[in-house]
Amino acid sequence: MTAPTLEDVQAKLDTLAKERFDESDYELFCALLHQLDKYKALADSNREALYNQDREFASHMDIQQEKVESLNRAVAYWQHECTVLYVENKRLMNQSGEGVEHGGGDGPNGIDTKCG
Repeated sequence: MTAPTLEDVQAKLDTLAKERFDESDYELFCALLHQLDKYKALADSNREALYNQDREFASHMDIQQEKVESLNRAVAYWQHECTVLYVENKRLMNQSGEGVEHGGGDGPNGIDTKCG
């Protein structure tokens, strides 16, 4: 046995309603069905809107995730650079004394006296 189509079910329901209800109740029944159809259409529309909103949110989240990952890479890069500079500065301080702490020159307070 095959499943009845929507049209078959609607026709059967309409026939039963005409048999069971008087004319005013039948009109009320039809108005009720019409209202239910409107609610179904509204629910379908809301479902579609929520689906689209979810898709947009997921897309926005992907973009934000890419930005976070980019920032993480930038932070890692600069941490590495700072570490390299710290190690180089420490090496130079050990090699030439206190002047390195104040700018890296060979004179007092780190001033470079080798001009030209």
